[in-house]
Amino acid sequence: MAEFQDLSIRDVVKEINESYFIPAIQREYVWLRNPLERKIEQLFDSLLRGYPISSFLIWKLKKTDIETDDKFNIQLYKFIERYDERKIHNEKINIEQVNSNDLYIVLDGQQRLTSLYIGLKGSRTLRKKRSRSNIATNFEEKKLFLNLKYIPNSEDPDDNYDFRFLTENEASSTDETKHWFKVGKIIDMSTNDIRRYSTEFTLTDAETDIIGNLHEAICNKSKISYFTVTDKSLEKALKIFIRVNSGGTQLSYSDLLMSILTATFSSDIRDMMNNLIDQLKEDGFGIMGRDQILKTCLLLTNCPHAFILRNFKKENIIKIEENWEEIRNSVTKAVKLLSEFGYKGQLSSAYIITAIAYFYFLYKEISNVDKVEVLKFIRMAQIMSYFSTTLDKKLDIIGDLIKNNKTFLNINNEISSKKIESLYINEDDIDRFMDLRYGDPVTFSVLQILYPNLDYKYSNFHIDHIFPKSKFNSRNKLLNSEFIGRENELFNLQLLEGEANIAKRAKDPEVWIKEEYKKLDAISAYKNRNFIKEELSLAWENIKEFEDNRSQKLLYELKKRLLHENGI
Repeated sequence: MAEFQDLSIRDVVKEINESYFIPAIQREYVWLRNPLERKIEQLFDSLLRGYPISSFLIWKLKKTDIETDDKFNIQLYKFIERYDERKIHNEKINIEQVNSNDLYIVLDGQQRLTSLYIGLKGSRTLRKKRSRSNIATNFEEKKLFLNLKYIPNSEDPDDNYDFRFLTENEASSTDETKHWFKVGKIIDMSTNDIRRYSTEFTLTDAETDIIGNLHEAICNKSKISYFTVTDKSLEKALKIFIRVNSGGTQLSYSDLLMSILTATFSSDIRDMMNNLIDQLKEDGFGIMGRDQILKTCLLLTNCPHAFILRNFKKENIIKIEENWEEIRNSVTKAVKLLSEFGYKGQLSSAYIITAIAYFYFLYKEISNVDKVEVLKFIRMAQIMSYFSTTLDKKLDIIGDLIKNNKTFLNINNEISSKKIESLYINEDDIDRFMDLRYGDPVTFSVLQILYPNLDYKYSNFHIDHIFPKSKFNSRNKLLNSEFIGRENELFNLQLLEGEANIAKRAKDPEVWIKEEYKKLDAISAYKNRNFIKEELSLAWENIKEFEDNRSQKLLYELKKRLLHENGI
């Protein structure tokens, strides 16, 4: 059964997190991931102009339907009221704590309803521009306000009402061009309240009309039209959800696949996956998101891993659930090993994690001797950008290599003997490495080959500019003009322990070397291990000779290690 209903925004907002909830099959709130898009402000502008805000899809159930029916495997979540970019996940609810017997589960329209809820009842907390994320005072809580003194040009569709998120202090500032009205106040105001507010603040008729129009849009008009599904079949609700959402661009295909997992798992896969992704991000491997975890789950359980619906059939999902703890442990072990190799924040593809996790999943451990070979494999995959194209085919190749070889030594030997495309490095590839630049994820791996004896497990190494990057401009009169803008090229890069790099700052290299190493033998040792001509003064006037000499040495060293010594 199904029916259409129309309600005011106020009526719906007052029931959010009382009888209106979000199912686990829904993705999380994303409208504030990029606040510069001003999606919430535009939504309220549309309301104030009288525009429709599209329809919603609601699945209506009784609380007792969920409590008493074992067939219902459904987890509900609260709408976000106070958005904080440090904590973006919805709060899970216990169905027994819900007071309403009528449950309205939002299948389509969650982004809009959450935005209305934040604007009318809540707030957003974001980090201040150009500030550090590890300091609490760098985050500001702001609420939605409307400038009553700004009246847009009705003939200009791009001239919007002045909705802004402001702190209470910012909103207290008024003058002849602005009077900030807190949008959330409109929920509890009557027509008389509007008149009293207008008199108290000496508003003009036009300014008073804006509040009146906002009140009409939020409190009186039936702005929310929703289609209600009352069928008690979870499978049917899921199919409706997929049909509605798969036609749009807002929901990714993996969101739909995730919804199938959520509906089929007996445990809470959404929370478990969020916890794993959050931990990976905290560990410096935020590149491993939900899409990558989903594909990893399929590969590790020997299911077809292409992102198509038939690969998420029930028997495959059961395999994922039965093996979830081992999957999670395998991914965690892979990330720990990558951290030891210095790849925190440096990885170019999450599927390098997947490959190592697959080895752990099958064989449980990697010997200390074989870890040397793992590092060689990682560097090959990273340097050759192995997982950047034809992903599923390459995951098949890697999966077969791992299934058929119980050590990475054998895997690497097979790669070398068969010259597996995009994993085998030849001399032309090495010549191209000389064009690498700072910021390219491949650069770190190439530098690691040049600096094999650094202790990546216990020290954090930065990619450092030997000649300071801030001085590669026309203001530096000592710099040969042909080097302007070339600060990020490989000839000017080295690996340097993090604290030393921070202390070095923008000092000229000859000055820094003398301060850091003092004695001639220590200076010579520094130059030798960094492929710098020992007798060459690192003055700006010598940068051409520095580039020519160091580039030759880097190229020779890379070919020696990658080809002649079969170092990878």
